[in-house]
Amino acid sequence: MSKRPRRAAVKKPIIVELSDSEEDFGGSNDNDDYRPTETRSRVIDRGAAAVASGAGKRKRWIDHKSNACSEEPAAPKKKRAKKDKENAIPNPSSSANEAAVEQSVPTASEVDGAAHSSAPVATTSSTTNRSSFWERRKVWNVYELLAETEHIQPTAARNIVQLFENENTIPFICRYRRDLVDHITPDRLRDIRNTYTDIVDLRKRAENIVTQLERDSVLNTDIREELMCAKTAEELEFLYAPYKPASKGTLAERAKALGLQVYADALLYGTAPQVHLVSAIDPKNSDLATEEQVMVGICNIIIHNISKNTSVLEELRRIQNVQRIVLKCSKTKSTTATKAATASKSAAASNGIADKKLDSSKFENYFNFQSDIKTIKPHQTLAINRGEKHKFLIVKVETNNYLKNDLMRFISDQYMSQGLQYPLRREVFSRALEECFTKKLHPLLCRQVRVELKEKATRAAIEVFGKNLKQLLLMTPLKGERILGIDPGFTNGCKLALVSETADVLETGVIYPHGRHSNLQGAKQKLVQLLSAYNCRVIALGNGTACRETEMWLTSLFQAGILDGRSIRYSIVNENGASIYSCSDVATKEFPKMDMNEISAVSIARRLNDPLSEYVKIEPRHLGVGMYQHDVNEKMLTETLNDVVSECVSYVGVDLNTASLSVLKHIAGLSEKKAEKIIEHRTQKGPFQTRKDLLSVRSIGEKTFVQCAGFVRIEPLSVGGKLSNPLDCTWVHPESYKVADACYRWTPVWYKFSCGTGNRFAQA
Repeated sequence: MSKRPRRAAVKKPIIVELSDSEEDFGGSNDNDDYRPTETRSRVIDRGAAAVASGAGKRKRWIDHKSNACSEEPAAPKKKRAKKDKENAIPNPSSSANEAAVEQSVPTASEVDGAAHSSAPVATTSSTTNRSSFWERRKVWNVYELLAETEHIQPTAARNIVQLFENENTIPFICRYRRDLVDHITPDRLRDIRNTYTDIVDLRKRAENIVTQLERDSVLNTDIREELMCAKTAEELEFLYAPYKPASKGTLAERAKALGLQVYADALLYGTAPQVHLVSAIDPKNSDLATEEQVMVGICNIIIHNISKNTSVLEELRRIQNVQRIVLKCSKTKSTTATKAATASKSAAASNGIADKKLDSSKFENYFNFQSDIKTIKPHQTLAINRGEKHKFLIVKVETNNYLKNDLMRFISDQYMSQGLQYPLRREVFSRALEECFTKKLHPLLCRQVRVELKEKATRAAIEVFGKNLKQLLLMTPLKGERILGIDPGFTNGCKLALVSETADVLETGVIYPHGRHSNLQGAKQKLVQLLSAYNCRVIALGNGTACRETEMWLTSLFQAGILDGRSIRYSIVNENGASIYSCSDVATKEFPKMDMNEISAVSIARRLNDPLSEYVKIEPRHLGVGMYQHDVNEKMLTETLNDVVSECVSYVGVDLNTASLSVLKHIAGLSEKKAEKIIEHRTQKGPFQTRKDLLSVRSIGEKTFVQCAGFVRIEPLSVGGKLSNPLDCTWVHPESYKVADACYRWTPVWYKFSCGTGNRFAQA
């Protein structure tokens, strides 16, 4: 098959017309409350000035031939840093500059008159001093920002927001509304909920700022729109910084009170006429007696204005993410460390805290440590923060010269590329810029870096807490076995507690195989007697003090043939929180006449029998499932761990007629008071026959019933072996009973009996 040669395609130049007018962008939206009603007249750079002067449209692709034949030469290319003059004054025309240079030097009376006049010299055509990018932003909705931040579908984000607004719990959403949220996992949904809370707080903060500025008569439509468009708390604070009232005692406010505001604005923005420091000297005022004092006051005002410039703050954030920043640690001096250790020891002695927390050897890895902030690990950040808190470490944030040069170049282009150019202005600006970076911008950068590292490390630590707690709660229980729990010890002996298959306490005791009061023969006889009397085949040994010694003693009994290794086996159990539980009110109510030491042995045995039911009795932060729990946000940690407990309990489910208060209060939708009401109703009126009987309990309404009904079951044995509705012992939610019944009726008879469900539904 022959191939025909293709003709060369002739590409025609495509001309795209761009316009800054409102009509070319689709017209104005009159329904937007935050959109300004009038067209903004902003003159940011020379290109914008050309548009405003009459050239309403411009061509992106220019014909070189027509350009060469034009009468006027092409304008030179502008530098990249000059394209965004956000907080600078409008660029005056060339004729205005020439006229300003040709006019005579102003007298002292003229400058003084301008200084005492009410109208400021430096006036801008832009109210908010922002670029056109910020003008065209849209005020977001909560679900839109949530979808953008968490990278989820807008439909799922809208459903999530609606579900959270209706006070639905995470276990309920993940099990019975998962089709509305794209089958998101509980851990992921928990992160999304935290983001949703932050977004709601951000909107409230923006509304409070708008209200405050409106009260101060500073607010207009442009400022209101920009504040409501902010998508992060940091961005909102950047936008609010220029309008935030400064403290009256700052150096800038003192200089403004001396009447130096006009001079500072004229030098910063380069407005005419030129400024002479001699005109600002006032011999009668001790703060304005010399030119140096006047220059210092003007520099303080300029430093304040630069440090509050929104464009400068955004550029600082951008450079922070681009340039290399190093976190360095070193050991404190011996004198400082000794003083800190002495003060800490006295504080620890008064509070009863162990002195081992103040050992500096724990921070040896960080005595000469440095790391890039992008690669530092979360646990390293938490360790460094703790060492700095105890005065063992000195922490510094170091930057390179590239960061400083880039930032100072950006600030210079923002201000010095426009207005009048004369030696005094350059001298004052250079001095103020150097001091601004040293005193304001660099410390701000260091604070931002440390705050971000701490937040990142805190989130990682809490995430580790949650994962470890979930694994601990969902351990496989050992059902149908009698278990002997041993809480090992030296002085007080090893406490024993034997529990039945249903976790009821059968017998307790104490043996002394170690220490000064050791009685190996008596301990051996007591242990063998308990195991043989109750036909117990499992031993649960706590992993606390004297655990290894007790394990070696048990091993010797197996080797000597005293204990039968073929039928008797032992397991080492985590006993974190057992001592705290034995002293708690829950343990006192459950075992009012039992010794606290023996209660801990009961807890160890039950942890092997049913880990979930036993661990929920203890506060999660006492279970030792994480690190640096005292260095993270306690409220945030407690909320996350409580959510994990509720998720695990709801995932496993409970029997409504046998569940204890400690387990029942963690069911999704229930609280401790509501759980108490359920137990009180169960005690007075007998066991619940159906799930719908929950509605007869006081304080259980329709909303609470919908949230918790799917996670509580009615076991047949608790109601005499016969259920009013067999679905009450399944995971099917009562709202889906009709659908389940309809599906069952269309199921073939042979399939029902093969699954063993035909007789159950026939009886119902």
